[in-house]
This record gives sequence, C-alpha cells and structure tokens, in this order.
Amino acid sequence: MKERKTIIQNKVYEHVEEIYTHIKENSPQNAENFKHELQQKINEVEKHPTAYPPETIANSKKILYRFVIVMKRWKLVFKITHKLLIFLGIIHTSRNPNEIKKLRTNNHE
Repeated sequence: MKERKTIIQNKVYEHVEEIYTHIKENSPQNAENFKHELQQKINEVEKHPTAYPPETIANSKKILYRFVIVMKRWKLVFKITHKLLIFLGIIHTSRNPNEIKKLRTNNHE
C-alpha cells in the first residue's frame, strides 16, 4: 500500500454542511448516518484508493478521477496523484453531470 497524504478540499466541507442541513430538516437520524457513513468511506478510500471506479465525466488525459457512493445517493469524488489523495467534493447522483466536471482541479498535481 502506497503512503499518500490526504487533502480534503474546502468544497467538500461546504458540500457536507449543505447536505447535512438538508437531510436534517427531514430526518436528524439520517443526517447523522450520512456523516458517519461519509467518514467510513473516506477511511476506506484512504486505505485502497485505486479500488474505486473512475469518474469518467471528470477524467482528463493526465488525471484519473474516482468516486465512492455515500448513502446510495451521493458521489464523493477524489483524485490520486503520486503523493496525494485529494477529496474534491460531493455531488448528488441525480445532478447534472457538468457539476462533476466543475470539481476538476489543477491544484496539487
């Protein structure tokens, strides 16, 4: 297993806050479940980042983006470089695919 530094971009924290607040309006328990499952998924990705499928909408010639599903509805998008694991954002699976493209970044390459 390759050691990589993990970076969680600010956009992830913004998305989590929005999602948590939205879910909590209808179900405080589901909001807590979301936070718990998200943390589990981040831990799993840190251990085995290449085990997750490519996010073909965001991929470029140089960077392979990947995703993991959280609570059956949310895509946590991340990219892997030689030294870094970078979490970029969380998008609802029913959102316009262009929202995923907006997560692409040239930072930390």
